[in-house]
Amino acid sequence: MEPWRPRSAHLVDVLFAGLARRARLFTDGWGDERLLEDVAVGTSFLPEPARITPVWGEPESRRGGVFRDGTFTSPLPLLAPAAQTVHVRWLSAGSARGRSACVVLAASREEGFVLRERLYAPLVREGIELFLLENPYYGLRRPPGQRGGALRTVSDHVLMNLGMVEEARALLAWLRGAGYERLGVAGYSMGGYMAALAAALFPEPVAVAALAAGASPVPVFTRGLLSWSIAFEELDGARRDAEQARQRLGRIFDLANLTKFPPPRQPGAAILLACRKDGFVPAAETHALHAHWKESELRWVNAGHVSAILTERAALRSAVRDTLARVQASPCTGR
Repeated sequence: MEPWRPRSAHLVDVLFAGLARRARLFTDGWGDERLLEDVAVGTSFLPEPARITPVWGEPESRRGGVFRDGTFTSPLPLLAPAAQTVHVRWLSAGSARGRSACVVLAASREEGFVLRERLYAPLVREGIELFLLENPYYGLRRPPGQRGGALRTVSDHVLMNLGMVEEARALLAWLRGAGYERLGVAGYSMGGYMAALAAALFPEPVAVAALAAGASPVPVFTRGLLSWSIAFEELDGARRDAEQARQRLGRIFDLANLTKFPPPRQPGAAILLACRKDGFVPAAETHALHAHWKESELRWVNAGHVSAILTERAALRSAVRDTLARVQASPCTGR
């Protein structure tokens, strides 16, 4: 299987992929083989969203708004000890609680909250409260010895994705209990994939903005520009069979293929935003998700996967805003 790079890939995507490959992914190989086997044969997600009780710090003012940092224990006990404590940032307009809340998940290698704050904070002034989750194995949740956001094993990456989904579901359930009328989940790139999966597995209607994402992460990791960061010939150790390793990685990550899960409860409140010059996520995967979520809306921006974060911020915010406007409001506010 040859690496995939569309001729239309944005130059910024290619340059970014070339720089990112210096921090290789999965340098310690497959990792926990038992975990990979269990994920392949069993049900990986909890039957219901876990119940959590976040602990919030004191509010602090910033740029006309207020933020609080909070923590709770991850519903996924298999995470490394350093990743067990979930860190979340709550952005609001002030003391009066808004009616809408959106959980925003991080992209691949995105540590901390700065990027998402810059992208989405203007929505707070419109009454949309934002809850930014730090991914397991990133930032404050990085295990000792890991350099940056380059995860050392495939099993670590699987655990990160499982944790992202379970933590997002748990936080959405807590927000519903806290009285928000409209709930949403959003993310860019990997965050978009996991936001879509969290929405599909949530038992109530939630808005979802899956930005620069698609149905399956397989081509992203095995053929797209991200695959440049993976030394496939080293994954299988002494065998050094790059093609065999590429195929196995594809089988593992295809377990998160969204077409294997039912659509969210209200697919009409889902917006998929894709980049015409994306060198990481093939357009066919976004079309596949749109076809599976038949009532969803598909939007396009004339940008690359990386450049869109710089040039299409208004479009990204509009997707989040519009999904929340469409989702069914809870009949009981709890206030």
